[in-house]
Amino acid sequence: MKLIFCLLLSFSVFSQEKFRVSGTVKDAKTLETIPGASVYLEGTTIGTQADSLGRFTLKNIAQGRYQLVSSFVGYKHALQFIDINKQPKQLVILLEEDNQTLAEVRVIAGLDKGWEKGLRKFEHAFLGDSYSKKEVRILNKEVLNFETDDDRFLATALAPLVIENLSLGYRITYTLDRLEQTNDLTSFRGLGRYEFLTASDAKQQKRWDANRKEAYLGSLAHFLKALVENRLEAEGYNAYLLKPGAMQMGRKGYFYDISTNRHFPFQATELIKPFNQTGLLLFDTQNAMELVYNQRRVTRPMYTDAPYPYTILIPKGRVLLSPNGNLMDPFSLEMRGDMGRIGMAELLPLDYNP
Repeated sequence: MKLIFCLLLSFSVFSQEKFRVSGTVKDAKTLETIPGASVYLEGTTIGTQADSLGRFTLKNIAQGRYQLVSSFVGYKHALQFIDINKQPKQLVILLEEDNQTLAEVRVIAGLDKGWEKGLRKFEHAFLGDSYSKKEVRILNKEVLNFETDDDRFLATALAPLVIENLSLGYRITYTLDRLEQTNDLTSFRGLGRYEFLTASDAKQQKRWDANRKEAYLGSLAHFLKALVENRLEAEGYNAYLLKPGAMQMGRKGYFYDISTNRHFPFQATELIKPFNQTGLLLFDTQNAMELVYNQRRVTRPMYTDAPYPYTILIPKGRVLLSPNGNLMDPFSLEMRGDMGRIGMAELLPLDYNP
């Protein structure tokens, strides 16, 4: 059993029309501007740095609700929700000083065997089960700290992690809140900013485009978008709602056999409903859901009649989605199976459009 929480995302898109947001970043105490401050929409490729006067502009933003993040060395991250619409946005972002400084970052990589063991465990839990170590690297591993207590493994970072992903063509700056792993659970959360890498030639760009699409197909983002658009079968998914107590029954029978007491079919239109005139959608079920992505085969399937990637989704309270299927709160869905084994090495930015 494995559960992965990834980005503190708040991202909902309502149209394809593009807008911009501008503003100034200032010190909260002195009100002096902060040139070079980083400003970005969390989990996306949309970001910039403030100019010499502390001013910034983010362009080509689809209408919707986002989490805006601003940061600078020696200051705490500033987070705020913003609604992007036809009205121009002019913001003033105030950053508060952080008592933790770079001097507190201890460089211990390679000096402690216990730390090296913790690093290997962290990379497996954070980056995922299957990725190329030659193509996906954490460039500043030395900022990581690890703690082990009985069956619990905890990882924190004293500075944002910088991840170079040469498989998908992104550089990710990830402010890790914490990663926690037990015998049957892995969870992590943080703030991520994606930046495009520059391809050396057209061949490399073509490879990145193909890898991004491969990573998207069969992912949670792909499944939820298909669910919202009532296109599960057309997009290659077979899914059933599990009956209460079915997860305690173990694996019995066949995946596609609905005559058992395990699961029952559903219509996507029965589960996806408007939520309180917010523009968001409610994934309206407390039943767990099991699904397969039938466009990709696996060598060791969960069920012999469904030799495909298999996942169980378990609602944890209210599950809200944007109109294009983005999960508003990553903690609202527990993932077990194939989707639960996907790590940062295979995650795409929220504004990825296949």
